[in-house]
Amino acid sequence: MFASGEGRGILTPLGALRHVFDWQAMDKELYYREKTGMKLPMEMTLAQVAAIIGGRVQGPADLKVSSVAPSPMQASSKDLAFIFEKELLKRIDECKAVAIIVPEGVGVESDRPLIFVERPTLAIQRMLSAAPSQRHYPPKGVHPTAIVDESVELGAEISIGPYVVIGPRTKIGAHTRIMASTVIGGDVVIGDNCLIHPACLIADAVIIGNRVTLQQGANLGSDGFGYVTERPSNMELKIAGKTEGFSDSPNPLLKIPQLGTVVVEDDCEIGSCATIDRGTLGATFIGAGSKIDNLVMVAHNCHIGREVIVVGQAAIGGSTKIGDRAVVAGNAGIKDHTTIGKDAIVSAMAGVMKDIPANDVQVGVPAIPMREFFTQVAHIKRLPKMTSDMRALQKRVTELEKLLLEKSLSDGKK
Repeated sequence: MFASGEGRGILTPLGALRHVFDWQAMDKELYYREKTGMKLPMEMTLAQVAAIIGGRVQGPADLKVSSVAPSPMQASSKDLAFIFEKELLKRIDECKAVAIIVPEGVGVESDRPLIFVERPTLAIQRMLSAAPSQRHYPPKGVHPTAIVDESVELGAEISIGPYVVIGPRTKIGAHTRIMASTVIGGDVVIGDNCLIHPACLIADAVIIGNRVTLQQGANLGSDGFGYVTERPSNMELKIAGKTEGFSDSPNPLLKIPQLGTVVVEDDCEIGSCATIDRGTLGATFIGAGSKIDNLVMVAHNCHIGREVIVVGQAAIGGSTKIGDRAVVAGNAGIKDHTTIGKDAIVSAMAGVMKDIPANDVQVGVPAIPMREFFTQVAHIKRLPKMTSDMRALQKRVTELEKLLLEKSLSDGKK
């Protein structure tokens, strides 16, 4: 077995390493706590913490804390803890933290110091942003194992990790960090202050703006999925409503060349193993500030607006347009050539088959407006009772018909 040498980019026999790791002797509880909790940059007073997260202190503002608990019920008497959920707020006395961050307006009664915040999630974001990162990034410079074409233009103070491959005429901006085993094609443009995690794939001619983050294994610029046949396929005949003309003879799928690119604007984040296909012609476009989660599929020639959120496992068909600030929830599927309006919300597992207007919220398969969907659900829930009532009514009608028939026969005899 081998391990990398200290900064030399070579392989060293594992037996030659100076440090021996003893798993059995390790204090695992302490190790887990150190890795899952959060150390503050320094020991801080509650007043300093409140200033960072935009909160209001109730209690001794000079009380000092040095760490934040990973969860309130795991907190020690030395920790600061967040409690935002209503059910946990009812159990606040069970939390052992020295001080607790809670939402404004919840009427919490506790003897311990509190920090009240208006926007809990924003408070978490600010607190975590102030903490030191535990990630290991490559140092400034180009690792000896990286393969960088001589025509590549590199900005100031960039970091290129081990086994990175960068193709010809690519341009990479200042302070960008590219982690191990990433492959970048030719004629790619990457802006300043980007962070590209390990094993990302960026194909030829892709354009990436400033402050873009690609998580592990993100794939930008693969070919769009486009094929055509010499004669109308059986599928086309079915879609056209034809009932004859089907054939079992070969009708090969001919690949349509994908000559476009992918453009990712500033401040976007692309999740792990997300795939964004290049355009057939023109570009697949991701607008500034948009966030695309893990395992998302964005097909060729899509146009995604600014500050759009696309959640894990969503699949967006080709040439779809999504307006600014729209949300596509997890596992949703969107048909190709569809338009989603600004500020619209596509719920989890929805199947979008037609355009969605701005500000609308749609649910279900096929997706329909949320109010209409839940009205239908309410009707469906009433079906068993309606069926029972219908059967009872049918029974009464049958009995009435029998009585009327008997009366008619009786009158006829008279």
